[in-house]
Order: sequence, then structure tokens, then C-alpha cells
Amino acid sequence: MILKNILFVFLRLWQYLSLYFLKPFDAINDTLTSSLIHRLDWDGEVVELGSGDGEFSYVMHGGTFPIWYDRYLDTDLSKNDIFDTHKDEKLTTTKVLAYPNIILSIDARENHVKKIKEIGFSKDAICSFYEKLPLEDESIEKIFYYTPHGLENHDKSIDEALRILKPKGKLLILLYDSVFKEAFLCHKYSKEIKNNFLSNYFKKLDNGRYSEITNLSRTKDEWVEYFKSKGLDVKVSHTGLSKIAWKFYDIQTRPILKPLIRLFNLPPLWLRAIIKIIWMILLYPLLLVFYFLFSNEFIKIDKNNCYFSFELEKS
Repeated sequence: MILKNILFVFLRLWQYLSLYFLKPFDAINDTLTSSLIHRLDWDGEVVELGSGDGEFSYVMHGGTFPIWYDRYLDTDLSKNDIFDTHKDEKLTTTKVLAYPNIILSIDARENHVKKIKEIGFSKDAICSFYEKLPLEDESIEKIFYYTPHGLENHDKSIDEALRILKPKGKLLILLYDSVFKEAFLCHKYSKEIKNNFLSNYFKKLDNGRYSEITNLSRTKDEWVEYFKSKGLDVKVSHTGLSKIAWKFYDIQTRPILKPLIRLFNLPPLWLRAIIKIIWMILLYPLLLVFYFLFSNEFIKIDKNNCYFSFELEKS
């Protein structure tokens, strides 16, 4: 089992680094969260809620993108969310995965739905608010709920997911532990620094992430009690990612990300790909060591974790 998990990390870390090479600690974060989620039961027909652009889930289940492709080719730097955009035909071919059977992906952003359809991992994709899903009562046997950004009412969205879930159906979900609140460095500096310019600068870097995520954070016992109140039984749970790792993830290249994107998007695609590969070869061993030290998956350097994955069953 350990060897299988190590192989999973080796392969996924490289693929996520290829997607997020300008924000390398995103690769650490996504490798860890995908490792936690992937261990849950994915058999049967699955509906994804909060799919994003579909790239995370596709890589988690073994999908690969060409080395020249990454998220920074498809950005709009004028937007608050620079990834809320879609350029047609950026991807010409992707491998169709036989497992799992994702019959539908749902996201609240139309550009994300377009990207999901372009990847072709999910059999169908629609745009919908999570608090009001266009699906019939008790019609779905399994849901993967990837807590989405920009969610307006988490409690109502959970109720809506339970409405469409069949009795004895499974809900696979990723959530946050409240113990890591002090690990949000951008938010912390925005409050502690007295200089107004720097304080506002770090507030802008945080971009509401602290409030959004901590509002969806509880201790494990609190989550278990919450699920019980909703008629959900915990069948399996996993936890991981140290607060140290989150601190690196929270800052990393955010202060210079937009200039980096502009710089790397200047050369022709073939030259950009060569530079990117060199960059990845240099970074990958360092990220691998960092992952094994601070993900809390193999070495427990910190008793506290940032993430939970739960496999829940509806009563």
C-alpha cells in the first residue's frame, strides 16, 4: 500500500507541476488532496459538484496533458480570477479514461464547463448553482463534492446534494480543518503590517481566501457531528498537509505571478516548452523532498493537518 501511494505521488506531482509550474506549491497541494480523495470508493456512476475546469480531477485519476500545455496559456490577467476564461482549441487531444465513470460534472462558471467538455473526461458537464441543482430527488448514487470557490451557502449546497443522492448513496468530499487558520500568511501580514500600502498589498494577495476557507473549516469532531445532523454516516476518512506546507502554498510566487505569466507567454510555444521542461527538472526533486517532509502523508512532522477527505453514506 505504501509503495502504491509513493508511486501515486511521483506521477501526480510531475503532472500537477506541469500544470502549475509557475506556482509550484500548487502541485504539492493538489498532489496531497488528490491522494486523500483517490483512496475513497469511486466505483459506480459518479456526479462531480464543484468540478472547476476539470483538470484537477482528470490528473487525479491518471490523465495526462501534453508537456507544452498548462493553465497559464489560458488566462485573463485583467480578471480578479485570472483562470475564469476559456480559449477554444487549446487542447486538441486528451486520453479518455476508462475509470471512474464520471457521468456528469457541475460547476457554477461557464468557462470551467467549456474546459471540462474540451478535456472530455466527464461524459457531460453543465453550469449550475450548487444551491439549486437541476437534478431529480434521489436520482444519483454517488457524488464527489469538491468544495468550490465562490460558494455562497455551503449548508444549503450540502442539503441540495443530499436531496439528489439516493438512500445509501455515497458522498465523497474534501474539507478543511480549522486548526490551520494561523497558517494564512497573506491574511496575517495584511493585519499585522502597519504600512497601509503593504497591508493592502497582502490583502490583495489573500484575495478573500482566508475568509472563504476558514468559514468552511471545522475540527474533525465538529464535522462528524455536522454530518450526523444531516443524516450522513462517516465510512472512511483521511487527513493530511502540514501547516508548514500551507504557509509555502499561501505565498509562493503570488507577488510576481502576473509578470511571470506575461514573461513565459512571450516566446513561441516550442521555446516556451523547452524552458518549462528545464524549470520543471530543476524544481521536481526539491518539491518531491518537500512533499515527503511536509505533506504529513509519510512523515508526521506536524500533528495538525489542513485537509480532511470523507466518504459518507446517506441514511
